Amino acid sequence: MLRALLIASLLISPALAGNSIVVSSGDRQTAVVELYTSEGCSSCPPADRWLSRLVEIPQDDVDVLALAFHVDYWDYLGWKDRFASADYTSRQRKLGANNQQRTIYTPEFFVNGMEARGSKNILDKIRQANAQRSPLALELSVSRDQGSLVLDLHSPAERETIGQLHLRYLVYENNLSTEVKRGENSGETLKHQQVVRYMSPATSLQIDNRYQIAIDPAWDPQQVGVAVLVTSPGSRHYLQALHTPVARLMAQ
Repeated sequence: MLRALLIASLLISPALAGNSIVVSSGDRQTAVVELYTSEGCSSCPPADRWLSRLVEIPQDDVDVLALAFHVDYWDYLGWKDRFASADYTSRQRKLGANNQQRTIYTPEFFVNGMEARGSKNILDKIRQANAQRSPLALELSVSRDQGSLVLDLHSPAERETIGQLHLRYLVYENNLSTEVKRGENSGETLKHQQVVRYMSPATSLQIDNRYQIAIDPAWDPQQVGVAVLVTSPGSRHYLQALHTPVARLMAQ
């Protein structure tokens, strides 16, 4: 199964509209794979490498938004993970509670909010999600306004959902590396893909939504992408996701 993850990526370019990047969802669900990881955890580097290979699989084979959330609860072991956030730890705890877990751990994978252990189980859950018809359509337009990214998300009212839906905006960054000086991974150079660098609070999904994200000077402009994630309240049910690289806008 790991051999399958070595398939080279077929890059699909988003449509360009003037100074905007525009992407639309398909009629099937994009699977959301979340890895909870830490540079202070000696068990995490193999999972980080697996996620890196996952994003190389052609979209025609698996349609996936992969996100690496770095948690902060291993920082006390002697190495503070510069990508870690207490917000990401809280998110993992919420997903763990949704899955009736007695504890959380690293590395831990979730696919569309469901805990998944082992590469075969993860890939099976991705394909199960991809086989599901999405209950709503999304169109995302990303533009730049000086030092900010402006995200305009359109979701038609004609959707097969009942009740309130929650929307989150995320920024992820690729090709990151760290030379770890202390802790369980001391002496290792760790490489990361799809690292979550920003996560918005949950907001209520409307027909038309606008959100602005200040560009952090620490981000590598050529390696940044944005994503939107729509779930039921509390992230119990994942409904649809969209993502796109934004290097062209960052270079303006």
